[in-house]
Amino acid sequence: MHRDINQTAAVLGLKPRFLRQKLRELGVINQMGELSCTHRQGKNFFVDTRSRWNKSINTYSHYDVVMVTESGINWIAQKLTISIRKMPSKNAA
Repeated sequence: MHRDINQTAAVLGLKPRFLRQKLRELGVINQMGELSCTHRQGKNFFVDTRSRWNKSINTYSHYDVVMVTESGINWIAQKLTISIRKMPSKNAA
C-alpha cells in the first residue's frame, strides 16, 4: 500500500513535520517538499500527480504528492532507527 508523507508519519508514530525535516536531512525531499532527483526512480518513493478544479481561473491546477512504498517505510524506519513490527496478513488464518 502506498502512503503519502502524512500517512507514513502516522504509521511510524511520528509527527508529519518531524518526518519531513528528517527526509530533508537525508536528502529525500528538497526545501520545497518535492522529491529529489536521486530518489525519483527508486523503489522507496515516487511522485503521484494530482489535479483539482480551480474556480477562480476555470481550469484544473496540477500538483505533485510524494508517495512512500512499503519498502520505503522500512527504509525510513531503518534510517531513523525505529523498530517496526510485522503484522500478520489478514488472510492468514
